[in-house]
Amino acid sequence: MTRTSLGELEEQILLALLHLNGESYAVPIVAKLRELTGRDVSATGAYVVLRRLEARSLLESRMMAGPEARGGRSRRVFAVRDEALPLLRQSQEALTTLWRGLGPVLKKS
Repeated sequence: MTRTSLGELEEQILLALLHLNGESYAVPIVAKLRELTGRDVSATGAYVVLRRLEARSLLESRMMAGPEARGGRSRRVFAVRDEALPLLRQSQEALTTLWRGLGPVLKKS
């Protein structure tokens, strides 16, 4: 059975990647995620999610030569595929619907 929804971290990583113009490697994705959400995820943890999203055909990746400062070691760069966008829109719509009308309830506490 194919999953048709996104987990919370999957969604946040895709959104962070879109904030990075849709393409990046794990370390900047983690930094953007921390900047935007305060969520502290290790590069290894993010990499696992990135590979899972790639297996679901929501991302694609390629190897890119690294800078000389890294000894030229290559990095895996991930890019958001168009197939991810409908899932992100679906998630946004579902959350917006769930939050609608809760302002008064949340102000009570």
